[in-house]
Amino acid sequence: MEQRKLVTVLFCDLVGSTELAGVLEPETLRSVVMSYFDTARRQIEAHGGTVEKFIGDAVMAVFGVPTVREDDARRGAAAALDMIAALAELNADLESTFDCRLSVRIGVNTGEVVATGTQGATENLVAGEVVNVAARLEQNAGPGEVLIGPVTRALLGGEAEVETVGALALKGKRDPVTTFRLLGIRPDPGWLDMAVGTPFVGRERELDLLRECWARTLDGRSQSVTLSGEAGIGKTRLVQHWLSGLPDDSAMIGSGRCHPYRDQASLTPLAQALRQILDTATHIGVPTGKLRCEPAYRVLRSGLLRDGTPGRSADSTYAAIATLLTEMATVRPVILVLDDVQWAEEVLLDGVARLADMVSETRVLLVLAGRKTGSPLRTVEVPALPEADMERLAAELVEVQAHVPAVLARVIDRAEGNPLYLEQLLAMLDDGADPGKLPVTVTAVLAARIDSLGPAERVVLDAASVVGRQFDTVEIEALAETGVSAGLPGLTRRGLVEPVRGSEYRFRSGLLRDVAYQAISKRRRADWHEALAGRCTTAAATGHHLEQAYLHRHGLGLRDDHTGRLREQAACALTVAGRSALARADLSWSADLGRRAIAHSTQDDPWWALAAEGLGETLLAMGMTRDGSELLRDVMALSITSGDQLTYAHAKLQLAALDTQPARPGRIPAADTAREVLPVFEAYTDHLGLARGHIRLAQEQQLIGSHGAAEELLAAALRHAVTADAAPEQAMALGAIGISLWYGPAPAAQAVRRCRELLALHGRNHDVVSVTLNYPLANLLALQGKDREARACLAVADKFANDLGYAEAAMFGPLFAAGVDALAGRLESAEQLLVDAVRSARAAGDPGLIATASCQLARVLLRRGKPPGPELLDQISGSPSGQDADPLGVLALAAGDPAMAHRAVAAAERTDSPITLATAHLDLAAVSLATGDAATAVTAADRAADWFAAKGHVVGGHAAAAIREAAL
Repeated sequence: MEQRKLVTVLFCDLVGSTELAGVLEPETLRSVVMSYFDTARRQIEAHGGTVEKFIGDAVMAVFGVPTVREDDARRGAAAALDMIAALAELNADLESTFDCRLSVRIGVNTGEVVATGTQGATENLVAGEVVNVAARLEQNAGPGEVLIGPVTRALLGGEAEVETVGALALKGKRDPVTTFRLLGIRPDPGWLDMAVGTPFVGRERELDLLRECWARTLDGRSQSVTLSGEAGIGKTRLVQHWLSGLPDDSAMIGSGRCHPYRDQASLTPLAQALRQILDTATHIGVPTGKLRCEPAYRVLRSGLLRDGTPGRSADSTYAAIATLLTEMATVRPVILVLDDVQWAEEVLLDGVARLADMVSETRVLLVLAGRKTGSPLRTVEVPALPEADMERLAAELVEVQAHVPAVLARVIDRAEGNPLYLEQLLAMLDDGADPGKLPVTVTAVLAARIDSLGPAERVVLDAASVVGRQFDTVEIEALAETGVSAGLPGLTRRGLVEPVRGSEYRFRSGLLRDVAYQAISKRRRADWHEALAGRCTTAAATGHHLEQAYLHRHGLGLRDDHTGRLREQAACALTVAGRSALARADLSWSADLGRRAIAHSTQDDPWWALAAEGLGETLLAMGMTRDGSELLRDVMALSITSGDQLTYAHAKLQLAALDTQPARPGRIPAADTAREVLPVFEAYTDHLGLARGHIRLAQEQQLIGSHGAAEELLAAALRHAVTADAAPEQAMALGAIGISLWYGPAPAAQAVRRCRELLALHGRNHDVVSVTLNYPLANLLALQGKDREARACLAVADKFANDLGYAEAAMFGPLFAAGVDALAGRLESAEQLLVDAVRSARAAGDPGLIATASCQLARVLLRRGKPPGPELLDQISGSPSGQDADPLGVLALAAGDPAMAHRAVAAAERTDSPITLATAHLDLAAVSLATGDAATAVTAADRAADWFAAKGHVVGGHAAAAIREAAL
């Protein structure tokens, strides 16, 4: 079975073999070359590599076939260095026997290959670019040199001693390859001497546990604990941090690390720890020869401390260790740490459990750390870090301000509480790489875990990864055609997957799922995705699986009819799913689905116009005006050619809505277009189009202050939007109804009740309705003096607005919030909100929004005693609504012009809005008072008070009373 694997490839070739052939007799030459091959093979196999083939004088070896291991890159690098060292020994024999010397050059490279995975195969085990690059690196190496590629270098990390060669132009590679000269590999550091890279955050619960164990140990009650958790979760870092907080003379500490595939005796980690404890004893003046445990020390010296073996017997060895530790603990408490115990031999784990019993009444603390270990000691799970701690850790690792918050949030989310994953993902981000890809350092760890699975477990894991992060066992059985029960228990036991409910399971880590998926051959992925598409019940899921099946077949170079049909089916399903997401106001998902549909389509495809129209509308809603408009213009052009009246009508109306500049007083372009295209929508009984058309007509009525007429149109729009099950249009209609309830003749208390009724009826189904209705409701409550309730409505609206991604909500939100603040007297806050709103409106180029925000800002400035600047006043007077009541009133207040204030009143009297009428009379009262016309001021204030009272506008009533009192 073909699999994709992360492997390390080594190429080694003799230097000057042609000259050698010219001076050696053929039989001698064959003997010399065979000696070289044998030497190379021994070093490769000693490090766990597989010799794939001998090619002339060259050797090709692979580390990671048939089984991927975490340290394959280190194995390959170490084998290369040892081959050169072994060749030096071989040359000593060759010089004395044949008077010749051999020299080699080596290239080592790591990357993804396609492997057969067959044990014992000798030819064509692996294929991929990584093999070619390894061969080219070898050809560029000098005699006795080892050149390594960038991925190998990254995986070696701080263990490697290297020199940067630079970017080499390798034959067959379009881009240069950054290359390094390998000089050596540093010996494994002592556990306590390991460099601390990741900052330490959180883990208070686990630290308290270790402190508690230590306190009991100091009381003479030996403690034993195993810290368990997935790779990178921070087990080692936790213990290091805890130990670093202990006083220097508080304990004798010894530590050892287990290794997965290193050539070491079964008890070597324990021997390392004991040597450190004995060294500390000597350092503090406790020579072992003077201790009563000298016989035990001799037992250990003859076996465990010499070569890491149990010596004469395991029983005598552990008895000697217990005796030694017991006496050491009388001098100073002892802490013995064993790390990575998932790699420990059974004899070591069993022995540590026996040792814990033997020293139970001494001041000895045993701490083990590892993944799912089966440790017989008390085991404590080290969980994922909470999101707040991950954010703190990210702030320690990178300059947070240098990254887009949304990207940083996605990285933190993808790391899923694992500090190592976060560190590696952030490193990719800092390097300018795509953090959505898999860091090779993480891939190596997870790929090794996956590759060690048995066949039954592996096929279940593979099938599950194609389904997704969460999967159902029924789907797995359909794909893998094998009993899930044969593999699932093992995957659960190993901590790779976990139950959710019933027959549903999920991968413990999204990155684990990604690595498992990446290891499947593209052909198998394509077949499985196609099979899953036939079982899906939603267009989005069907489109996803068909798309993946198509992309994998296309990536394999297949251009047959079957691949073409997959493209068509995927694009159609994604188009339907994108339109459905738009109808539910899920803009980000709609945009993603729409872009994917367009990517797999051309304008010649019959579904293209539908896909482009949906994507164009989504982009407009998200504020991406240029891209959305361009798509909709293309749709219009195609619709004219094809005679598709309905699609043309939708595209034209959506584009017309972008033009907010009145064509003539009291008329807006979108309403003119609505009148033109409504007959088309009626002819096709297109409820979505009818809803949109009625909304545009209603907005025109609101512009001229005719809120009663607007409400009738909006009621019709809402009926059509509900029939079409279109959330954006329902929200637009309801939001506009809220505006007319706010400004129209309905008393405030009645308007509030109506808004709440509409929220109860429609808001439960669509979050976007909560945005559009809560904003005007907040202002209705504020004008009644109910500030706390008003702010609660704003909070609800803001929460949903931030999640939905509508550009209009981001622009209008500050206007509504400023209105609430102004009514409550928070003028400084209102000013700042309106300054931001004016800036956003100008950036969007929306004349109507600019005028509205500018008028509100000028009013707040005037109330604060700060005259509006000429630029702001010019913006108001030159706006499309410059002759309406509100702009005229603001200009009259700024200029102290009674005539203009009277014009504002005249304009207000053409509306049915009590608020507009009351405000115009209040402006006239204020201007009259300022110019010394007290009689007019009193009369106008009384009229304003009447209109405010009719609306139930408590705050406005107080303002009118204050002017009247000042005028008397």
